[in-house]
Amino acid sequence: MTEQLASATRTAVGGRRYIIGIGLMLLVTLGYMDRINWSIAGSHIIEEFGLTTGQYGILTSVFSWAYLALMIPVGLMADRWGARLLLPISIIVWSIGAGMTGAATGLTALVVARLLLGAGEAPMYPVGNSVISEWAPRQERARFTGLLNAGALFGPAIGAVVAAYLIASLSWHASFFILGGVGIVFGLIWLLVYNTPEKTKWLRPAEREYILRERVDPQVAAQGYSTTPLTLPVLLRTRTMWSLLIAHGCAAYTNYLFLSFMPLYLEKERGLEGLGSGWVTGITYAVAAVGSIILAYLADRLVPADKLHSGGRRKLVTAAMVAALPLLVLPFVDNVVAIVILIAWVLIMITSAMTLNFALAGDLIQGNPSKGRVFALVQVGGNTFGLLAPIVTGFLVDGTGSYTIPFILAGLLLAVGATLTAKFSRGSLASKAQD
Repeated sequence: MTEQLASATRTAVGGRRYIIGIGLMLLVTLGYMDRINWSIAGSHIIEEFGLTTGQYGILTSVFSWAYLALMIPVGLMADRWGARLLLPISIIVWSIGAGMTGAATGLTALVVARLLLGAGEAPMYPVGNSVISEWAPRQERARFTGLLNAGALFGPAIGAVVAAYLIASLSWHASFFILGGVGIVFGLIWLLVYNTPEKTKWLRPAEREYILRERVDPQVAAQGYSTTPLTLPVLLRTRTMWSLLIAHGCAAYTNYLFLSFMPLYLEKERGLEGLGSGWVTGITYAVAAVGSIILAYLADRLVPADKLHSGGRRKLVTAAMVAALPLLVLPFVDNVVAIVILIAWVLIMITSAMTLNFALAGDLIQGNPSKGRVFALVQVGGNTFGLLAPIVTGFLVDGTGSYTIPFILAGLLLAVGATLTAKFSRGSLASKAQD
């Protein structure tokens, strides 16, 4: 009865808030289109600059150096300044980095372009999840986060096909110029459209009231949780924060492995080249994007509202990581259709795991203004592992001549992440006891 009443309330107030959810999905889609563009152009870049697979892996990871270095600062900026200016600046900076990649004529210029791309994309998840904390009623947090994270799949899905076409029709340089230009336009549109729910004029009063009332669990206030911002040392003294951080990294490792190497893997080990590799990559990511959105919607309905603040979502995070373990059999599958289905399944599950882990972090910090730095720390975990994934994979492929060991390593990390989540991701981060 309570769920029916809540559903009726959501229907009555309308759904304009989902404009923000879709906007976040488009934002991440554009960011990941620029990332997958690098992978689709990988064989051309290796040939033009005379790189080994290991050297290409190092150059790929340069993106993560700047991304990781700026993660904590942008989390602090998100808490202080908000998303209205920070996200458009972010989009424009990474789009300039994309354009500079296409203009690069030497390795130094490529490194600078990759650093700029990483620096520009650093605010994307900490600030994006802060936006969700402001705009999403608590029982819709997973579906909003699901839209955000679906962009990480739609981006490669669309970008793989578009980049492959642009490279085949024009050049790999032109693909970076064109996609970078699209990003700059989107950044300007975001600046015109976005504001907080309190200040957004196109939001109906009833829906505004609903968002403001439902974005924090009443039990948070009733149980005396602190509204004083938590410092980084305080957060890092909790097992909950470390479990969120490390588990995210365990899932992100597989995500970065595919993002960096799927086109090369399909070309070198599965015999798909050029547009064939681009289309298979695109179809795989498209299927995974739709699947992850559906799972995020279902996840919001599976966890009772009164269990969210105490970490009720952790069981779903654990289940998603366990469900991604068929990754371990990928090296032993020969049929192309079966490969696409298997990779799509793994991508659905690891994206769902990261989606739900972000939503879980939001559940455990609700009512406290430190959300930006919490999401930044979660991303630090993801991108520490993400930085290592292309380097480790590149050198393992050079050393073994195949992708079997890299896939087995990724599967083992998923098992570690599932175990940590099940055991430690519980208990509010905003409790007064932790001040």
